[in-house]
Amino acid sequence: MDKSKVFEEARRAAWISIWTLVGIGVGEVLVSAYTGSLTLFADGLDSMADALVSFIVWFGIRMLQKPKSTLFHFGYAKIESLAAFIAAVVILILASFIVFNAYQRIVNPLPLQSAEITMVALAAAGSISLHRAFKVGKVAKKYSLVSLNLDAKNSIKDGTASFVGLGSIIAAYFGIPYMDSVGSILIAVYIFFMSATAFKESTLVLIDGVKNPELQQEMARHIEKKFNVRVEKILLRPLGHDFSAQVHVELDRNMTLDRAHETLTSIRNSLVEDFKVEDPVVIPKPV
Repeated sequence: MDKSKVFEEARRAAWISIWTLVGIGVGEVLVSAYTGSLTLFADGLDSMADALVSFIVWFGIRMLQKPKSTLFHFGYAKIESLAAFIAAVVILILASFIVFNAYQRIVNPLPLQSAEITMVALAAAGSISLHRAFKVGKVAKKYSLVSLNLDAKNSIKDGTASFVGLGSIIAAYFGIPYMDSVGSILIAVYIFFMSATAFKESTLVLIDGVKNPELQQEMARHIEKKFNVRVEKILLRPLGHDFSAQVHVELDRNMTLDRAHETLTSIRNSLVEDFKVEDPVVIPKPV
């Protein structure tokens, strides 16, 4: 499989997601200015926040293609996590703003105008988001791209939030008070959840936290069984959606240098092929 083609199609899918979500968000905010619907306004901000997540995915895929440099010896994979952390802060501020406005509207309620237009806008936004999620998810599944799969799930969340908002507006339309404000708070909860997830994921990568400790044991068993050497320890370091590994193995002190080099190279190649490790380092130690 041509890697450049994979990245090209993935970037295109993420790029279309960005502008689709921006279009939905701007459209909902403009319509909410006419109808006065806080739920529609909140859903519009949610779509724009999701566009920011799609941008991070696009940016991350783009950075993965950049060659390593004299300044960035391990590449640029962690830039994606830094961007995700910044996006989480922005999203958190947006959610707080929505909750504050919802509280103000509950204290000082305003009548909802043109509820029919609001419902049509939310239904259209939700349908477009879910359709886009299906298209992006298809590309993510085709190439097994974790970041693009995250973008697809994010679009599903955006579409679901739109239909939750639609339910709130329908309730408000049939005379249940404050449901417009309640709908916006529910959407804010969605955004808070997304922000918390982004904080957790990006922070773990930035501080080299290992989310899958069982992987070390699996790698050790694989090496010991396949190469008949003892693994002393394995140190993992996350690099965005990839990871690097430092493997300490024990070799027979009577092994020739050529044989030791051949064994270490085979272990390294096996880690790259079987576990998709980025630039693994295998350190020998005499028994």
